[in-house]
Amino acid sequence: MKQRLYALAWLMLGAVAAPALAATPTEARVTAFKTMLRTFEPMGLVVREQGPYRKDAFAKQAATLKTLAAEPFKYFPAGSADAKSRAKPEIWSQAPRFAEARTRFLTAVDGLNAAAQTGDRAAIRKAYGEVAQSCKSCHDAFRGPEK
Repeated sequence: MKQRLYALAWLMLGAVAAPALAATPTEARVTAFKTMLRTFEPMGLVVREQGPYRKDAFAKQAATLKTLAAEPFKYFPAGSADAKSRAKPEIWSQAPRFAEARTRFLTAVDGLNAAAQTGDRAAIRKAYGEVAQSCKSCHDAFRGPEK
């Protein structure tokens, strides 16, 4: 059991530290978003009943997602859109709107974490959907096509 806890601690430390080691803000935010996605996608399998529901494991994933959720937003400094970036200029030209989208996402993640801690499957499904919708709406407004 201790080994699993140590492994989880190292994984979380690496997930938070890895973006900071990236060469550019674009690389850092992509790394941070992909790290979050590796936590969020397995939760989706459970929500869609394509994977087993284990209350404690799901609750830990939700708590991990909450820990990781703010990380990518650190890597959107003004002027950080480069040739590899899919970030639209609206992130900076409409900064208050982007900040609202970030707040909606973080609030939705908090709600998913709270629902996961209770084990209420209906509340979990609803909260997971709210996180997914906040991701989609932000991508629709602020993320350009693949390059």
